[in-house]
Amino acid sequence: MSQLLLIRHGQASFGTDNYDLLSPTGERQARLVGHHMAAAGLIPDILLAGSLARQQKTATLAANAWTQPPALRTDPAFNEYDADALFAAYLPRVLDEDTALAAQRDGISADRRLFQKAFEQVMGHWLAGTSHEHPRCESWVDFRARVGAALARLRDELPRDCRIGVFSSGGPIAVAISAAMAASDDKTIELNWSIYNASISDLRSTRSGWRLLGFNDISALHGAGDPALVTFR
Repeated sequence: MSQLLLIRHGQASFGTDNYDLLSPTGERQARLVGHHMAAAGLIPDILLAGSLARQQKTATLAANAWTQPPALRTDPAFNEYDADALFAAYLPRVLDEDTALAAQRDGISADRRLFQKAFEQVMGHWLAGTSHEHPRCESWVDFRARVGAALARLRDELPRDCRIGVFSSGGPIAVAISAAMAASDDKTIELNWSIYNASISDLRSTRSGWRLLGFNDISALHGAGDPALVTFR
């Protein structure tokens, strides 16, 4: 059976003009997880990442710690959902419904607490399939199907005894974990909020899908002895 290691990207640049860039902390996290994988004998036979800059950079920095890293393949199916599009589609409705949040709307993009509060309500509308008029907003059903199809390709098209490393984001990783556990959509989003930057989750292939063996491992970060390395966003 194949081993699938799902690694979340390092901390991105929240509150800046380009969230998709790794922060200095994110770059450090990426290097640490690469060294941890090397020390633990977890070098992938096949290495993939989504096409987003934070995913690609994390994969590249991690692989620099490996003696003979495999070539990095890009698969946009492991890209995160488009949070900007989700906010454009649903935030006006959220602010209409939550007047207290609306009064603080100018702080949403910079205050992590306000952002999370708004994001949870936006995601509720996304999961519910609330109608909107934003043309770039991928539906929850389509997002889940996109990731599911990519996971099926890994299981069905790659050698059965290989180790696959995929550098992705919280959303696709949560979908993969939830599929392995037959979890609900609501639980999938709860998992999404719980996935650490630069964490490793471990799945093994089965005849029908994937089995979860390990979730959200941040031994690489704990080993550095710096609590500031443990981040969610």
